[in-house]
Amino acid sequence: MMLSEMIAAALAGDMPVEEALFENEEVAELDLSALRFDSVRFVKCRFIRCEFNAARFNSVSFENSDISNCRFRDSFWRKSSFRDSKAVGSVFTRALFKEISIAGSNFRYANFGETLWDGCKVEASSLREAVLSDVKFRRARFRGTDLTAAEFFKSPLKGIDLSDCIIDGIALSDSLYELRGAKVTAAQAVELAKLLGLTVV
Repeated sequence: MMLSEMIAAALAGDMPVEEALFENEEVAELDLSALRFDSVRFVKCRFIRCEFNAARFNSVSFENSDISNCRFRDSFWRKSSFRDSKAVGSVFTRALFKEISIAGSNFRYANFGETLWDGCKVEASSLREAVLSDVKFRRARFRGTDLTAAEFFKSPLKGIDLSDCIIDGIALSDSLYELRGAKVTAAQAVELAKLLGLTVV
């Protein structure tokens, strides 16, 4: 069954999309709000301006797929993954992420405002200029990730290792309290000191 057909059937019957593999499919401008996805793989799929608000994703993977400019407000994610995928400009405000993996993916300009990240990891990905304000991080890990100019207002980073990430130009509160307890390199600390108007010699 094609992706669009299965989605239509799920919406009509208030049933989840489950135990499915979709490859090389494209759908556009669909409202998939509150739809449930369980044990689904999307491989080389593209969603164009789709709405996933309040949708639930359990054991779902996006591989070489594109969900750029889609909306996932108030969505719930559990044991799901993004690999070599794009979510440029997508909106995830107030979403809940539990044990999510992001690897080799591009989330530039994505909006994660007011989200909760529990046991999540981000590796070799781009969150350049992403909004990560009012985020609660629990056991989150970032490895080799580009966080250039990302916004971390009111998002405590205590216990998070940023030492091999790019954090140039990140936006923080004036007091930089978000960085208390975070792990950074000496070189990164010198750059961060400039946010306080300090010159390290």
